[in-house]
Amino acid sequence: MSHAATPTELEAYRKQGFFVRPGVLREAELVELRAAVERIHQCINREAERGLAPIEWIDGRRYQDLLGSTVKWEWAEGSREIRSMEPVHHLDSALDALIDDPRLWQAARDLIGAEAVSLFTDKLNFKRPQGAPFPWHQDAPYWAFGCDHLDRLASLQLYLDDASAGNGCLWMIPGSHLHGALPQAEDRGVLGKLYTDVEQLDGSAPLPIEAPAGSLIYFHGDVVHGSRRNRSPHSRRALVFTYQPAGLPQWRLDGPRPISAAAR
Repeated sequence: MSHAATPTELEAYRKQGFFVRPGVLREAELVELRAAVERIHQCINREAERGLAPIEWIDGRRYQDLLGSTVKWEWAEGSREIRSMEPVHHLDSALDALIDDPRLWQAARDLIGAEAVSLFTDKLNFKRPQGAPFPWHQDAPYWAFGCDHLDRLASLQLYLDDASAGNGCLWMIPGSHLHGALPQAEDRGVLGKLYTDVEQLDGSAPLPIEAPAGSLIYFHGDVVHGSRRNRSPHSRRALVFTYQPAGLPQWRLDGPRPISAAAR
């Protein structure tokens, strides 16, 4: 079965900077993936408790490099909840196998315009109850520090839980990718250079990407996106995979991570 991007999806990606495929993964698959990300959360906390990895404070926020992943802790002082971490697939075989799933990478290959793809990077967002918002930003300016093929990247976010405006779903500004790299938020401290000054944008209003668990959101590296605080009593977990042409190195880990030959 083909999971290639349709003409309608390609047009949406070109004009809006994103498109959504609702409910791609089945509940049984999601149960396995939720268990995997919770195993990772426990593993990271155990490693942090060893006290061997230094804590870096940036704009009053805690960061640590643990088990080959950069971990951003939740904003609350002393919290043991992870906000996000990157990369993550090397920590659990279930996540590593997901990279090879044609339901994910085939459409990304079409968006990139490559014959074959490999993994550029991956990320895990936990978005716990009362989890902090993520300011407006573009991904490409962040990757520009060490990547010279920004125009050959395509990302997707997989919702592991039902996502709504109330629990901190992803928000997009349609068409914002057409402006390229936008001015930074100069008043946001050290991290401001990674956030976008949306006052420079005219036109499209932000759109909440509300969708059921198992949905995929494909998006351009220059599209402005973010999320609000999770005001629900439940987690809103998500995985992000960014693909690139085959043979290129990963963003944070050594060497390429090709798509398994059996999955092609």
